[in-house]
Amino acid sequence: MTFVLHFTALFAGAGDAPVPKLDPISLGIPFERYTTKDALGRTTTFYLSTVPKNKEAAKLPVALFIQGSGCQSLFRKQGGTITGGLQNLLLNAAQGRVRVLVVEKPGVKFLDAPPRPGSAQRASEEFLKEHTLPRWAEANKSALRAAWTLPDLDGSRSLLVGHSEGGLVAARIAAESPGVTHVASLAGGGPNQLFSLAESRGQPRPNDKPGDSARRMQAVYDEWAKVQADPDSITRFWLGHPHRRWSSFLKTSVTAELLRTKAKIFIAQGTLDTAVPVTSHDVLVAELQAHRRDITAERIEGADHGFRKADDAKDGAPGMQVLFGRVLEWFLTTK
Repeated sequence: MTFVLHFTALFAGAGDAPVPKLDPISLGIPFERYTTKDALGRTTTFYLSTVPKNKEAAKLPVALFIQGSGCQSLFRKQGGTITGGLQNLLLNAAQGRVRVLVVEKPGVKFLDAPPRPGSAQRASEEFLKEHTLPRWAEANKSALRAAWTLPDLDGSRSLLVGHSEGGLVAARIAAESPGVTHVASLAGGGPNQLFSLAESRGQPRPNDKPGDSARRMQAVYDEWAKVQADPDSITRFWLGHPHRRWSSFLKTSVTAELLRTKAKIFIAQGTLDTAVPVTSHDVLVAELQAHRRDITAERIEGADHGFRKADDAKDGAPGMQVLFGRVLEWFLTTK
């Protein structure tokens, strides 16, 4: 009965989505570029991994990956080669078992490479206006709805994977899209980001004097008060992002959004993450367990924000790719 309900809801939403337009130009990457219209009237650009050569006759489920913060493109040019971000690691881990879907943020152009990846500094005015939680979530939802209309995709199961800021976005989409069956938040936090910022800043430091930790935490709340005083500003920045972004994303939390979804849940957090404290993960686990939610949780000792450990090779991201592999195995085997 659960499968039938998901199946019906999925195609009720997909039927309202316009058929995406395929860009005939080859980009030299293992993805094809599409455009579609979202519910806000914007043109959304998304990339869907190409059909594996040995899977021509098989329909594959889709895994939508949502990247972390910043105004950089999903792809970048190094020398004469175009390379990708974490979506390429997810594609490698998939080994032809799923189609990987990624969405370019509104206001970001293909191969945009700002000087400070992860921030909104020197971003386009369009990006600064568009990058709010509801509007970014809608761009991803429109791409997912459009992908569901393609004849070579299996729409009965869909996975969302979000890293860092993307964890909250994935949770929001899962809460609002009944066709999503599985959602994974990786280093995405639990309570709202204000908690994570204050908790991280309040951690003891070697040369701390009495009261230093409390003062650092209070400074976070003082800055948040400035954001609240001018919440829609795209010219006033805090920690590399405009007030408009902060006032939007801090209105909710991964915990609140995951409690609204019926999808299966996977969460993971490194204990040495300095961007999102592991206590955020612990709070999330406790809240979801208290509400008797079906979760798989990994608390990875010695891993940082990108799930790298001290003894990992300097090049690449082996910890993240291995974690992607476990997420995909969970998705493909958990019903």
